[in-house]
Amino acid sequence: MLEEAKRFLIFAVFLSAISVFFSQLRSLNKEFLEADSGIQVQDSLVKSTNTGFAEEYFQFWKGLVSFDLGETESGDPVLSHILSRFWPTLHLAGFAVLTGTFFSVFLALVSLLPRFGFVGEVFGFISQLIVSTPVFVVSVFLLVFFFLILGWLPPGGYEPGNTAYVILPGIALGSRVFARLFIFAHQLAGTEKKSAYTNVLKARGYSENRILFRHILLKVSPVLLILILLDLSSLLSGAIVVEEIFFFPGIGKSMYHAIRTMDSALLSALLFYSGIVFYILTRVSERVRDSLLGWEAGAA
Repeated sequence: MLEEAKRFLIFAVFLSAISVFFSQLRSLNKEFLEADSGIQVQDSLVKSTNTGFAEEYFQFWKGLVSFDLGETESGDPVLSHILSRFWPTLHLAGFAVLTGTFFSVFLALVSLLPRFGFVGEVFGFISQLIVSTPVFVVSVFLLVFFFLILGWLPPGGYEPGNTAYVILPGIALGSRVFARLFIFAHQLAGTEKKSAYTNVLKARGYSENRILFRHILLKVSPVLLILILLDLSSLLSGAIVVEEIFFFPGIGKSMYHAIRTMDSALLSALLFYSGIVFYILTRVSERVRDSLLGWEAGAA
């Protein structure tokens, strides 16, 4: 535990330095923001003046300790702004990962049943197509089909607790989760089905369904769990393109806004947040994987 805490602290120190450096670099010159506002060049240069990196870095850590990272360009407290955007992003990420994971793993296992072999070919082709298609293309297609043509779902925005607002962006993001997991799950489960372990289970008289949906699923779950948590961490860090297309008030939209307006306080906090989320979920996934593989080895 102590070693893990040291590792996290070292990572946080370097991540905070990178976050402050890039946010400061991004906001060095804000002159173009006032190009059409009649502000004199001299005044713009004064507004663009930044303190030194060391001072900014110290202020950033002081803000982390005191839970006060300053205010955004619009005057909102940075931490409260991020918290207000975190819950919609969590709702969206949870929907995308849960739906994508369930359908991908279920169809991957079903496709290994002799009478459903065609499922693997069909969804294998669909998965390859999804992976090779930009996510904004999928998003636009969903908007046109479900909103403009069918008029079923809201085209954007968000209401707390209303899942209708996360279905379209969730499908857009979940499609990529589905595609990656289906490809890996189909390959891993197919390899396990041909293994000596599976032959022993067949010799004991276990049914095909029990072998696939219990034993093989258990054996491939550690690897799939890593992929699931990595997908979740990337979505919790914000999906800029999808959130911007669907006017979704999440972390990704805030990141885009901070970059566009050169909001250094908000940008450094969001960069730090994204890195910490990715680190924590990655380490958790590795720990869970190691414990599952250790349990399996001990049971064997």
